[in-house]
Amino acid sequence: MKILLSSSVLAAALLAGCASSMPPEPTDVYVADNVITANVKSSLAMQPGLNPSDIYVETYQGKVQLSGFAATQQEIDTALASARSITGVKSVTNDLRLK
Repeated sequence: MKILLSSSVLAAALLAGCASSMPPEPTDVYVADNVITANVKSSLAMQPGLNPSDIYVETYQGKVQLSGFAATQQEIDTALASARSITGVKSVTNDLRLK
C-alpha cells in the first residue's frame, strides 16, 4: 500500500512539474503582413459580386488599407467586413471609391 501511495505522489509531482514548464498561451497572435494581405485578397475573391482585381490591399503591422474602386456602397461594406474578419487584422482603412 505504501508503494502504491508513494508512486501516486511521485506521479502527481511529476505531472505538476510538467504543467508549470509549459509556455503560456499567447494572448495576441502575430500574423505576418504578407500573410494577412494574401488572406484578405483570398477572402475578397470569395465574396459574391466583388471584383477583387479592382481592390488593392496593403498591410503594415496588421493594419490593412483597402483602395481602388467598387460599384456600390454595398460592395465597399462587404469588402470592409471581409477584411476585418481575417485573423491578425488590427484595423482596416477604407480608401475605396465608388465608380
